[in-house]
Amino acid sequence: MLRFTSLTIEDFGPFKGIQTIDFTGEDGVTFIWGNNGRGKTTLLNIFRYALYGKFQNRRGAVVDLTALSNIESHAEGRYGFKVVLRMINDDKQYELTRQFKVRSGIAKPTKNDDYDLSVFLKEDGSILSGAASEHILKIIMPEQVARFFLFDGELLQEYEELLLEETNVGAKIKDSIEKILGVPVLTNGVTDAERVLDEYRKSKTRVAQSNNLTQQIASQIAALEVELQEHTSEIERLRDELSQEQAAKNRLEGDFQQSEHIKGLLDNMKSLEESIGEKKVRRANLLFQIVAITRDVWKDVVSTKVSSILSDVQGQVKVLDDKENAQRTAKNFMNDMRIAAGKKHCHICDQDIDNNLITKMEAKIRDAESKYGGLSADEVILLRSLQNRRVILESMQFPSSKGKLEVLEQQLSRVGVEISDSERKLKVLKEELERYGDIEELSSVMQTRVKELAQCMQKIQNLEDGKKQENSKIASTRNALVTLETKLDKMANDTEMTIAKRKVELCEQIHAIFEEGVASYRDKLKGDVERDATALFLKVSNDPDYIKLAINENYGLSMIHASGEEVPLRSAGFEHVVALSLIGALHKNAPLRGPIIMDSPFGRLDPAHKENITRALPDMSEQIVLLAYTHEIDEQRARETLGSALKKEYRLARQSSFYTQIEAQMD
Repeated sequence: MLRFTSLTIEDFGPFKGIQTIDFTGEDGVTFIWGNNGRGKTTLLNIFRYALYGKFQNRRGAVVDLTALSNIESHAEGRYGFKVVLRMINDDKQYELTRQFKVRSGIAKPTKNDDYDLSVFLKEDGSILSGAASEHILKIIMPEQVARFFLFDGELLQEYEELLLEETNVGAKIKDSIEKILGVPVLTNGVTDAERVLDEYRKSKTRVAQSNNLTQQIASQIAALEVELQEHTSEIERLRDELSQEQAAKNRLEGDFQQSEHIKGLLDNMKSLEESIGEKKVRRANLLFQIVAITRDVWKDVVSTKVSSILSDVQGQVKVLDDKENAQRTAKNFMNDMRIAAGKKHCHICDQDIDNNLITKMEAKIRDAESKYGGLSADEVILLRSLQNRRVILESMQFPSSKGKLEVLEQQLSRVGVEISDSERKLKVLKEELERYGDIEELSSVMQTRVKELAQCMQKIQNLEDGKKQENSKIASTRNALVTLETKLDKMANDTEMTIAKRKVELCEQIHAIFEEGVASYRDKLKGDVERDATALFLKVSNDPDYIKLAINENYGLSMIHASGEEVPLRSAGFEHVVALSLIGALHKNAPLRGPIIMDSPFGRLDPAHKENITRALPDMSEQIVLLAYTHEIDEQRARETLGSALKKEYRLARQSSFYTQIEAQMD
């Protein structure tokens, strides 16, 4: 059982300086939390780099090592990086170190040749030779099966290919599955038996060629064997070339993806620059308006003073107006009273007035004349003066600019914040773009890569078509050989030919035994994987109508409904669950056991499935390391669900755009 005990990173990717992750020696789960862009995927690839010396992007293309140094450390004059992975395997302590160090005499490295790449492996404190180190690492975790130990959420989607027939990805995964399950131990026997059988058949053909009766048939067989060998060699050549072209395709897609990323950065930079320009124009206009308003600020001061004086004048005018209006109203009333007294009849109420009331009315009239005598001459002059003054004061009042000035200042403050925020984003974009070198050159390279990718895709298709044609020719040639071999066997009558024939028959029987053994072993493994995957699936699935998983020839798993029907078009979430169930089942049945490190494994799952997967993690492997982004899964709920199975927690904390600090969250 392989177990990682610690990982030390020095100036690698976003991890500036020397940082260490310590893993517990107990079985359980370690969580490493981090927001997007903080280095989770880089951390996953650091494990891969430590083990195999390769760093791949999401497209599988190998990344230039010079691009992996920490940007801030590089700017401070520290170049290169170092990774130390400590582990235990079969009770032996191993310390694997990979260092990308500046060569002696190079002041400022600019290319790969300016660095030395060093690899050291210690076993129980003793440094092993290069050959011994390579041998041990291949035993500890062969690169061909790394996908079952180091994977992310995107890689899980590839397992859908196992449900399809004759796909390159599906065939590659199937081959990896059989490697982790130990099938090659038997298939190597089949290969060896085939090689010996081929030699015996050739020997039999040579014997037949020396016999006049069988010479013609033997010559035909020999010709077909040569033809078969040519087709087999061509198939191998096509496979090798196809593998190279697929690697080139991954590289070109990685370059294209990087170019697309750069194009996106450039578009964002242009958009930000235009936005900043527009905001600065807005800021200038606001400043102009504020300056214009402040030029007339004296009017606010005058208006305030005038308002006070005007209020006093209006009060005085009102008093005099009220007095004048009261005299006018009283005068009209007294006139009506005099007329009514003289006529002894009220024209308002149309009633006669007796003498007693007339006496009272005359007394009231006299009182009113003295009480509402109207304005004096001085008061009339004062009223007219006050009215003129009021008109002048009213003309000296101006609309207040205070409210408008406050609005403009608020707008100016907001646009200032927006400019600062955009300029900060622009600075980060420019810093990231500087990592890629000459942008114009990259733009030209991108156009070239598009053409190269199209040519590569066409070549891959041509190679696939060529493989199909060669396989068809091989099948036809084998059929012809079987016919001729049968005919030759009937004609064989001498001792030497009989012995050669028996050797071939014996070897065919041995070959058949190996093939049957491989088939039986595959069937057993498939049954075991199906059983264990189903058990894990049922723990995780929250739908009681899905009762089991069924395995196919490619180790693809289908969900089976309670009705016995296969579930078609399963959701992305269930695809995720099935893939994780397969991973867990493979680990249970593999002779090679080791830690599982997963990046963002919960992305497509609902809360119920996330909790079920979390609960089932300890059943998948003895050591689990999860790299999860914030809110991908509820942290507190995960702690409660795992309980004592949760051994360690770390957080990837942002220090700057190019500096992430690994912080321990619990002991």
